[in-house]
Amino acid sequence: MILPKLREVKEALTSFFTAPYTTKFPFEGHTPEPEFRGLPKYYPEFCIGCGACAQVCPTRAITLTDDVDKRMRTLTVDYASCIHCGQCHEHCITEKGIQLSQEYSLSVMDLKAPEMFESVEKELAICEACGEIIAPRDQLNWIKRRLGAKAYAHPNLMLQTQRQFFDVVPSKAKARLRREDQIKELCPKCRHQVVVQDEFYGF
Repeated sequence: MILPKLREVKEALTSFFTAPYTTKFPFEGHTPEPEFRGLPKYYPEFCIGCGACAQVCPTRAITLTDDVDKRMRTLTVDYASCIHCGQCHEHCITEKGIQLSQEYSLSVMDLKAPEMFESVEKELAICEACGEIIAPRDQLNWIKRRLGAKAYAHPNLMLQTQRQFFDVVPSKAKARLRREDQIKELCPKCRHQVVVQDEFYGF
């Protein structure tokens, strides 16, 4: 009976003179491990606005909103619904657009408080014929960089290159598509109509 008691005394004395295993949170901040899954954060310089993060989010904590009049797409993370699963980070096509951060502490009384949301805005390219959304301009630039010289074979990507050097004023929609509409920003449906009419019906 004496040996177990001595072992307990030894463990108590060892624990007393060693540093604590826990932190003094919330009085002192805690530094998470590198693998820690914290709050997802957008990085506008890498995010292209494709919306892949919103598509794979299992709790629909990420919403995608398009404003055609303002030509803007907004991606928003609602931290109240986020489960820190990392799907958005894993499936980001640029691998850097949205990443799990080391931040984890959220103490608010209102779940609709501004600090409960993380957003990024991206300019949209709009079809000059029908007014439908084509894609965010940053996404077109990303595709253009990936294709290299082959990008100049597509009018939309060629016009995107021209925008880097001077302003390209969009034209107004006409009653019907014509051959010259090929050198415009068109959605796939309208571009298909232009090509088919030019090839089989003439203008």
